[in-house]
Amino acid sequence: MVAQDQARDMRVQRLANRTSLPWGGGRLDVDSWLIHTDMFHPIFQVLTTKGNTWGIAPRYTRAWQAGGMRNEVTLGARLYAGDYEALRFANAGGAAGAPTLDSRQRALNQEAYLENRTFLTPQLALVAGLKALRHERRYDNRGLPGAGAPSGDAAIYSGLNPRVGLLWQPRPQLQVFANLTRSQDVPDFTDLTQTFGATSRFVPLAAQRAWTAEIGTRGSHGPLRWDLSYYRSQVRGELLQYSVNPAVPAATFNAGRTLHQGVELGATLELARNLLADHAGDRLVLQQTWNWSDLRFQCDAQHGNGAIPGLPRHLLRTTLSYRRADGFYVTPTLDWVPGGAWVDYANTLKTPGYALLGLKLGATLRDGLSFYVDLRNLTNRRYVADFAPVLDARAAPVNTFYPGTGRSLHAGMRYEF
Repeated sequence: MVAQDQARDMRVQRLANRTSLPWGGGRLDVDSWLIHTDMFHPIFQVLTTKGNTWGIAPRYTRAWQAGGMRNEVTLGARLYAGDYEALRFANAGGAAGAPTLDSRQRALNQEAYLENRTFLTPQLALVAGLKALRHERRYDNRGLPGAGAPSGDAAIYSGLNPRVGLLWQPRPQLQVFANLTRSQDVPDFTDLTQTFGATSRFVPLAAQRAWTAEIGTRGSHGPLRWDLSYYRSQVRGELLQYSVNPAVPAATFNAGRTLHQGVELGATLELARNLLADHAGDRLVLQQTWNWSDLRFQCDAQHGNGAIPGLPRHLLRTTLSYRRADGFYVTPTLDWVPGGAWVDYANTLKTPGYALLGLKLGATLRDGLSFYVDLRNLTNRRYVADFAPVLDARAAPVNTFYPGTGRSLHAGMRYEF
């Protein structure tokens, strides 16, 4: 028998709807959803959760002329909530043993946003927006015999996040944009809830706040299409995960000042068309994506200006796709990580880089019915897919790394009607 027989089994049922209709000279879209989740997760203990998440998100858009200038407005809201029963048991070889925790997690999230584009000229628009949010987290530890009395915790996060930007479109196929945006990310129950002795309760965590400047361009010219942007975020209170030592049960902490910056590039080049006489309209297309990321502390008392672990500096994906008008396609793929990510906050160990080869192909059998085959990691390359960041890799546990999936085949069919 495998010790603990760790797994993560989930049953999820999801019901979603979108209703769209013209209203007040504009368009109203209303999204709604209901998700039921039942999770069985044996790890160091057996974790189970069962409950529902629901939400509704109306969005109204309208364009009109005011003072000789065109205006486009977007007004929306999101109201979503969840109510889950979270239980823990001793792990008896992958089965639930004696209960160790009986709790309930409830969240209510309310957001409203407004964005307006005013075209100062036919080619130049001023973009201004504001988002208001209020997120509530409530936790009830219902207690167990011999494991402490029932207790409860609550946390509320709220804020106003403005946005301002410029959008320049000198011609229909070219856009240049610049934005300055404030954002907030609030802790979830995994961050907030920690175990102290025989009881579980919230740890004090602030929301993560950031000001992000972004500049970029998107468009097309002949056979080339592109989307390129550079961003730079000044972050306060970044939510970072790591273990200090067994005597400190908290695993998520707010950092001081951190910096996130990077480049995101997506480009598509049509190399050839009408290659085969029997298949007019067939195309050979090269597609490239590249992400460069630089995440680091700023004058931190412990880490100085060191890099934040978890993400490699470069991620590249290249595909070369042959497609026909009848729906047949074949696409070789290359996923390349030239250099790995820092494993620890002390910046003493990096994961090795790797390259993965794949192949996708598919075809349309008849109207609405198609199939696909996705072959991944054709060379069966061994690589580190993920890891749990640690303070210092020189004293890290050997089980901090997670291996990537070997050679695999995924296939399926789609029917659209």
